[in-house]
Amino acid sequence: MDYLEIQFVLKERVPIIDLFIQEIADLGFDAFQEKHNILSSYIALINYNEKKLQGIVDNYSNYIISFKSLIHPHKNWNKKWESNFEPIIINQDCQIRASFHQPSIKKYDIIINPEMSFGTGHHETTRLIAKDLFKQDLKNKTILDFGSGTAILSILAEKLGAKEVDSVEIDENANKNAYKNLATNNCKVIKIISGEGKNIPSKKYDFLFVNINRNIIFKEFTNILNAMKKNSIVLFSGFFESDVDYIKSFSIKSGLKILYSDLENEWALLVMKK
Repeated sequence: MDYLEIQFVLKERVPIIDLFIQEIADLGFDAFQEKHNILSSYIALINYNEKKLQGIVDNYSNYIISFKSLIHPHKNWNKKWESNFEPIIINQDCQIRASFHQPSIKKYDIIINPEMSFGTGHHETTRLIAKDLFKQDLKNKTILDFGSGTAILSILAEKLGAKEVDSVEIDENANKNAYKNLATNNCKVIKIISGEGKNIPSKKYDFLFVNINRNIIFKEFTNILNAMKKNSIVLFSGFFESDVDYIKSFSIKSGLKILYSDLENEWALLVMKK
């Protein structure tokens, strides 16, 4: 399958560009890379609709200078993707890398091979949750990873001692990649579940990782609450610092207690307890 790369030249890298990325992802763009002021977005050529893309770009004309397209034959896709993929250092004990990188001597050397799906660990929200997991006691705990992507956080949870991890993700490309990542990391306790909030198993979890945007958090909040028991801890991310008060307000009304929050480049992590 041939892929089309659209290179957007940005005036500056501001947080609203992440909203733009979410919008074009809905058009079928399924991989993104950034270098300096260039945002490269990838889509299967057969799924590309120039008119729909232009309509979205027009709404962000204050932030995008121009864009151009490049066609990548399938045989060159992985080479192109790999050339820009760098290992991610979570902390002194944990690294996320691809199989073509040199093995790490860190205690937690997690392998996530970049494919045509979002979730390589480079986004701030993934790093925020991953770093925070080292503060938690996950040993023998049950985990719901909601919006699990390529299963990075699920894999780390298993490495940190979780006894059961249910990973719920609506994106089929991400799930296909996740299955490969589970095999690569020799995971045993993770179950991939294709779907949305209504597909969360009817059980209660000790910890919930919820890495989705604020609108989806609000939409799925009842399903998230139903998966919590007394003293369950939920790690919310996937939204900006400016959204924290909004999420706090309806969370507190639903009986959740705020433990703490964290930030990275205007992206937020909010940790709560039932």
